[in-house]
Amino acid sequence: MTDLDALIDVAEDRGYHVLWHRGGPKAAWLPRRRVVTLRVGMGDSDTLCSLAHELGHAHYGDPPGHFGPHELRADCFAAKLLVSPIDYAAAEALYGPYPQLIAAELGVTVRILNTWVSIYERQVTQRSATL
Repeated sequence: MTDLDALIDVAEDRGYHVLWHRGGPKAAWLPRRRVVTLRVGMGDSDTLCSLAHELGHAHYGDPPGHFGPHELRADCFAAKLLVSPIDYAAAEALYGPYPQLIAAELGVTVRILNTWVSIYERQVTQRSATL
């Protein structure tokens, strides 16, 4: 599990600045300024997942705005960054097939958890098809 301070350090190590704003969107990637902004007052998992999502946009050099494929790719980036297979398996063993409880245990949003599950399921299906 990644915490917010560690993720901010990752962002800064990559040359991005993390700033805070009031009102408006949860988060935004401002490529010309190399800035990710986060809305003050969100819960921990929303803040963490929003930052990870925006770092996905930064990683891929996405322009500002909401373009469907870029949004999905940024969610996948965030899911891979924040959810490990070992932590997921441990949480699933504790809580069973309940995404809300697993997400809470892992400190991520249900959306990011579901993205991670879909990535994992695709990988399993692809492996099975090659056997």
